[in-house]
Amino acid sequence: MMSSKSTDSTASLSKTGALRRASGFFYAKSTLVTALLTTVVFAGYTVLILSAQGKTFEVANSSIRSLGTSLGFGQAEVLAFLAERSAEQISAYITFSQVWDSLFGVIYGVMYVVWVSLLFKPYSLKVGLLNLLPFGQVLFDWLENFSLASLSNQYLADGTIASSTALLASTASSIKWVFALLVYGVILVGIVARIVGALKRRNQR
Repeated sequence: MMSSKSTDSTASLSKTGALRRASGFFYAKSTLVTALLTTVVFAGYTVLILSAQGKTFEVANSSIRSLGTSLGFGQAEVLAFLAERSAEQISAYITFSQVWDSLFGVIYGVMYVVWVSLLFKPYSLKVGLLNLLPFGQVLFDWLENFSLASLSNQYLADGTIASSTALLASTASSIKWVFALLVYGVILVGIVARIVGALKRRNQR
């Protein structure tokens, strides 16, 4: 009979294997064409869809226009954001958080993964799962979105919000932006590595 430790080890290896397959898939499929295509989709979605959906809960001269774009926020900021909006606008914000902004996470996540995969393709054996780093940002973005949607639903129901959920949303937001900075740093390193590699190859001719 298999012990619990052996079962946990097998499950861990299975998860690692799935991540390695996903990582290998992106390394294999990422080209300049796919990177540019994902960037066009990202830009188009941001301008044509996300911005339009954001206007459904926009308040002129609002003191807090958005929560997810700041590096963390407190319970007071969440209450101020919700208090300035009507029930219809809060409902629109819930839909925005759960649907449109969550889909945005998938789009920018795939775009960043493709760019990192393209830049580090020559070094894929050394850097391994590094190309999946942007999905960490997506996961915490989703956690933030659904926490804010939960707070909004609670506010509509009784006019209050749970401090613990507000803290969860704020923490998720902060970690999301830490991942974002890491991703930007990795992309910058990848660009530099590619330039240095190209210069070395030219000098060896």
